[in-house]
This record gives sequence, C-alpha cells and structure tokens, in this order.
Amino acid sequence: MSVRRALLLAAGALCFSSCIATQKDVLDLSQQSEEVKTQIEELKKTVGSLQANQADLSVSIKQLREELTAYTETVKASQGDMGRLSTKLEEIGAQLSGKVAALGQTITKAQAEGLVEQKAALAEAKREGGATDVFYSAEKRLQAKDYAQAAKGFEQYLRDFPKGDLLDVATYDLGLTYYGLRQWEKAGRQFALVLDKYPKSGQTPGARLHYALALINLKKGGDEARAYLESVQADFPKSAEAKEAAVALKRLSKPKK
Repeated sequence: MSVRRALLLAAGALCFSSCIATQKDVLDLSQQSEEVKTQIEELKKTVGSLQANQADLSVSIKQLREELTAYTETVKASQGDMGRLSTKLEEIGAQLSGKVAALGQTITKAQAEGLVEQKAALAEAKREGGATDVFYSAEKRLQAKDYAQAAKGFEQYLRDFPKGDLLDVATYDLGLTYYGLRQWEKAGRQFALVLDKYPKSGQTPGARLHYALALINLKKGGDEARAYLESVQADFPKSAEAKEAAVALKRLSKPKK
C-alpha cells in the first residue's frame, strides 16, 4: 500500500470517528437541554408556588397587622377604663377611709360618753345607796323614840339628797321627830310642808292629823285644827289616822273647865 493511500485511509478513519463523536455530543447536549428545561419548569412551578405563598403570607401579615392594631386599640381602651376604674377605686377608698375615720371618732365619742354615763350612774347608785342608809338609820332611831338623833338623820337626808326618792316621807318623819321632842311649831311647819309640796303623798292623812295636833298643842287655830281633823275622817275614813282624829275631835268638843 502506498503512503498516500495510507494517509487517506487514516484521514477518513479520523473523520468518521469525529463524526461519531459529534453526534454523541449532540445527543448529550440535547438530553441535557431537556433536563434543563425540566428543571426550569420545576423552578417556575416552585417560583409560582413561592409567589402564591408570598401573596398568602402578605394577606396573613396584613390581617395580623389589622388584628394587632385592633388589639392595640382595645388595650388602649382597656387601659383607659382601668385608669378610670383605678381613679374611681381611689375615690371610693378615700370616701371609705373618711367614713371609717368618722365612724371611729363616733364610736370613740360614744364610748367616752357611755363611760361618763356609767360613772355617773355608778356615782348616783352609790349616792342613792348612801341616801337609803341615812334614811333607814334615821327611821330606826325614830321607831326607838330617839327623836334627837332621828331628827339629825332626816335633816341630813333632806340636805344632802334633795332629789331623793323618799323626800315626802323624810319631811313627814322629821315632823314626827320634832313632835316627839315637843317642838310643836317646827313640827307643824314640816307637816304643812308635806301638805303643800306633796299633796298626793301617802303621808297626807298623817300630815293632816299631826298638823292639827300641833295647832292644838300650840293652843291656837282651834277652828283650823278641827277642819283638818274632820277632813281626815271624811277623806280617809278607814285609816288609823281617822280614828285618832275622832279622839282628838272629842277632846276639842269637851267644854273647857
């Protein structure tokens, strides 16, 4: 074989080989191109999905912002309400504090007044107890016919206890002590005082009787004495004083020797 032919054969083989390689490359490129297209489509889908999601997200963000704004307004309104409520509570608290303080002062004052009243009542009770002791001590001396000491006791009662419960009795009994001491004028004054100051007293029958007897012993006022004795019989006919008045009237009726 000649050299030329050999070279031609070699060139042809090389050209055939190059053609085969180029077709393979073209096929590979075509395949890659398809893959790229596929990837591009998928990428477009992904981008579209992302855009849709972004749109949804934008809507969600907008709604969230609107809700957040509404919530903020609500919070502000609530804060305003809470502020007003707090102010109202403070006002009520101040009012209650004032009322509690006033109530405390009232209670303290009432307690103080109650204590004063209790002390006054206790003092009055002691005073009344003392008055009772003085009266009954004098009464016992009168019953024992210790007229002088009895008189001192009744005088003390009338002097020291001008609002005592037994003033009418003490006034009458003092008259009896003077009567027992034969101090007719002083006795008559006491009995007249009973009739004047205590007209409804239970001592009235005795005061009328002894006033008349005092007049008789003073040897004056016979007609007045008779009138009082007769009034005892007329007004208290069943009393012991009525019997004594009857005896005294008989004495007045006897002719003088």
